[in-house]
Amino acid sequence: MSDEPGLDDEHAGPSVSLRKRQQLRTRQDLVRAVITVISAGGLGAATIERITKRAGASRATLYAHFPGGRADLIAEAYQAVGRDLIEAAERDAARHSDWIDRLCAYPRAMLGLSAQRELGLFYNVSGPQLVGMQRRGTGSQRTLDALIAGLLQAQESGEVSPQLDVEAIAALLVGAIREAGIDTSRDPSTAPRRLAAFRQLLEAIRI
Repeated sequence: MSDEPGLDDEHAGPSVSLRKRQQLRTRQDLVRAVITVISAGGLGAATIERITKRAGASRATLYAHFPGGRADLIAEAYQAVGRDLIEAAERDAARHSDWIDRLCAYPRAMLGLSAQRELGLFYNVSGPQLVGMQRRGTGSQRTLDALIAGLLQAQESGEVSPQLDVEAIAALLVGAIREAGIDTSRDPSTAPRRLAAFRQLLEAIRI
């Protein structure tokens, strides 16, 4: 899976030179390296030295791709984790026909991510603080969009009240998913209860 639009060779197109593809692959390797380092030891372990060693790249190469150094790389890693999260959720959602089952794919993906303690805490707590998010990240925005679409579809089919403020409810559900992720990162045993509670919320608005 790609970390950036066009990173995979099949997405690069025939007009992209071999050198350009190699540059894109190196950038991808650096992003994946920081995610691996964070997964193993937390954000504090993600030093330039550890990242470059994991990626098999030099310090100069890292700065050539990420002029802002560690901060730029962490920001890109944060977005990459969000894209991975959404890809997992969308694959899961596509296997279900019931709207509640489809929407439950999003907290299920979050809980799966958050069960990897350090990565879950990075994505839900330390990452947003470090990156200084001024807007929703990739994962949160696409989760919000999916929840809005699912609830609107349920309204159109008469399964939930037309009086529901779909956008506001979806935003609250996104917050609930993030909180469930934080709880799971700290204590994985809470995941089944959090997922069951999310389903109960959706069942409660079903007519």
